[in-house]
Amino acid sequence: MSSTRQDGTYDIVLLADCTRKGDVGLRIAQEIRTYTDMGCRVGIVQLQVHTPPATISPDIQLCVREGLVDVLPAQPSARTKLAIVHSPSSLQVPVQNLSDLSADQVVFVHERKPSLSQMGLWLGLQIGPVTWAPTNRWVRTALAELNTPVPLLDEDWRPVGRPLFSLGTAPGVIRPTVIGRVSDPGPTQWPKTKEDIERIYPIGRGQDFRVMGTPPGQLWKKLAGKPGLTVFDSKDVTVERFVEMLDIFMYFPGVSIPSMPEAAIASAMASGKLVMLPKHLECHFGPGAVYADAADARSTVEGLLADEDALETARNDAARYSAFQFSETSLRTKVLHLLDEAKPRKRRKARKSPAKRVLFVPSNGVGLGHVTRLLAIARRLDDQVEPIFATMAQAAPIIESFGYRAEYIPSQGDTNTDPSNWDAWFRSELGALIDRYEPSAVVFDGNNPTPGLVHGVLSRGRCGLVWVRRGMVGLTPSPYLDNARFMDRIIEPGETAAEWDHGPTAARQNEVMLVDPITLLDQEELLPGKAALKALGLSPENPSVLVQLGAGANRDVLALTNEILEQLQKFPNLQIVLAEWENSPVEFSDAGVTRLLRGFPLSRFFKAFDFSISAAGYNTFHEVVASGLPTIFFANRHPAMDEQGTRAAYMQEHGAAFDLPEDELFHLPALCEALLNKEAQAFMRDECQKLYTGNGAAAAARAIMDLVDKT
Repeated sequence: MSSTRQDGTYDIVLLADCTRKGDVGLRIAQEIRTYTDMGCRVGIVQLQVHTPPATISPDIQLCVREGLVDVLPAQPSARTKLAIVHSPSSLQVPVQNLSDLSADQVVFVHERKPSLSQMGLWLGLQIGPVTWAPTNRWVRTALAELNTPVPLLDEDWRPVGRPLFSLGTAPGVIRPTVIGRVSDPGPTQWPKTKEDIERIYPIGRGQDFRVMGTPPGQLWKKLAGKPGLTVFDSKDVTVERFVEMLDIFMYFPGVSIPSMPEAAIASAMASGKLVMLPKHLECHFGPGAVYADAADARSTVEGLLADEDALETARNDAARYSAFQFSETSLRTKVLHLLDEAKPRKRRKARKSPAKRVLFVPSNGVGLGHVTRLLAIARRLDDQVEPIFATMAQAAPIIESFGYRAEYIPSQGDTNTDPSNWDAWFRSELGALIDRYEPSAVVFDGNNPTPGLVHGVLSRGRCGLVWVRRGMVGLTPSPYLDNARFMDRIIEPGETAAEWDHGPTAARQNEVMLVDPITLLDQEELLPGKAALKALGLSPENPSVLVQLGAGANRDVLALTNEILEQLQKFPNLQIVLAEWENSPVEFSDAGVTRLLRGFPLSRFFKAFDFSISAAGYNTFHEVVASGLPTIFFANRHPAMDEQGTRAAYMQEHGAAFDLPEDELFHLPALCEALLNKEAQAFMRDECQKLYTGNGAAAAARAIMDLVDKT
């Protein structure tokens, strides 16, 4: 959190340890938004209480990036009408020199009981007349018992119950119920034993249960790794984003609670989420939450989930009662009084929003499939949105040829580094790009949405995360497939052979928005036959074949190509065009072929050919179907590849192509003979047309635009 202003005059300056875990960052961020909406000029000072480096709350960082608050230096020279010191009791060392900061009024917001021994640490905060503001009745009583001459505010300083920013769920998508909790880490925030925790919370029962703020280390070791349990560090996600992901917020702490996650609870209630609390907290949080004894907590939740009407009533009550339990109007009134102002001001002019952007992140695949799909979608976004690419594939020149800005992030495979170390670095690089370009959404196309991807986006708060997830992935699932639950949208590019897909993603159709197969070009963008022949320098008098076996990963594509060319050269007058992949390490010779074809995209020339000999990767396969190009598929059946063999077999079953395994190459001459027959070509073109359902790129772009419009 770098300084954005060296000095000046402010309406409100907040002073806090902005690195504290729990929900303090959310509380401060919600206040910043309220003060900015009131028309106040707001600054913030990080109280230097940590010797080792610590991460500023992502919620506060988001406010800084949005221009809602100025970051003042550690020793600011400024004047403010009101200084608000959050959580002074958390300070362990004297604060830095604040002698050049002055305030007409200083409010200490106490969320826990201070000790007399700590008060000496606060001398540096005496930058104006001080008033104490307790956050609840227990702290108020404790402050009164200290019997100091410092006045107390008449009303508690409650958190603001602002509805959480939400990107919602795509129409038709069904996701399981998510339960979770936020708190400071440590023993007082949790029951004492593993058995007590499992008795209260649905841990290890297949339920999606998420946590920010864990129990002590030894106790946590007994719980970590349970099915369905996910832990977020405070640096990996904004508290706002974390709470928004929940359907039910459960908070059952230990017997003694030094502080409670009031801001998280208030925001959850304001957003109409079910909040489950122990009965002894009802006197503090009042109506709107659901209260139960610890022993009955889990069964109470299960009962509400089984009764849709009761659940809806509880959610409506939460939103309704939070409006006065955690009233933003009440905070505004208090602050206006402290500012000595009788009526509200006009809202300050907001910082001009940057142009809407989408950051596309294609992973480094065997070929250019991930890049091609995202280019297809990017071309169809509204003109008001700027696509930017952060590619892990060595394809920046291709992307730039389409007029898009491209950043290159070397993949783990290209760097040959330890996967976990690479992912931590990737998270940092991605986060820096998000900070630089401020996209409304990050769109990832790849098989492995790693923690680095998820945390890099979620820690930026209000940036959407989209996974373009291809099917036909084979029987071995990605180790990161369950990270689907952290996506705002999952778009699945359709498969012509979808009914034959029995892989791990086929059983998860409830979480996706399915579109037609995605191709880079629409049919009207393909060159007509005569124009394509002319562009390639081919004779219209002789037949032509395109050989396109892909980038060559996981098989000896050079040897296979040579065998195929040897057979093709036996056909007199056959014009042989050999395609070289842009990112392939294999270089072909032009000996024995009419020409080498290197470029992108190749599909615009498809109508020049009588037939093709092709791999069955996603993009080439669906380009063949879309263009109606008669094809002999040599599918790459390596276990590490997608289900190319299934695609090829499906096409042969439907009479739309031939499927020729590599060990049956001796059949190639007969199949070529058949495809040199014009009637056979026409039949296959007709069968391809029957299987073609349209290009899903525009629908995918619309889904992303719908998400962008919510930001």
